[in-house]
Amino acid sequence: MSRILLVVDQMDTFEELADALRQEGGAEILWAHDSENAFSKVADDPPDLVIVDETIGETSGLDWIRRLMEVNAFIHTAAVSGLSHEEFHETSEGLGIMDQLPPRPGKADAQRIVNTLRQFG
Repeated sequence: MSRILLVVDQMDTFEELADALRQEGGAEILWAHDSENAFSKVADDPPDLVIVDETIGETSGLDWIRRLMEVNAFIHTAAVSGLSHEEFHETSEGLGIMDQLPPRPGKADAQRIVNTLRQFG
């Protein structure tokens, strides 16, 4: 069973994704609503994947992932972003982000994440 940490300001926009990750992949879902809590969870017991919202408080999701790399450079990440695929790739280059998710990720996105995690598994 995968352990997935969702780092989000608003849980309601991620409920569909979380439910689908539980149902499709049997994932254990962990939640963090601020940077301090999220970094603490990653440092104490790293999850298999961290999914980061487009913004966390005043910090962009991509900047948050840059900081995460200092805590654990080997953790798999996915980021929510409204950028085009090309812009996202250019902006996130070098961060090793596993997947770009739309602003309201859902069941199809969960299935893609589950399939990607299985490849790493």
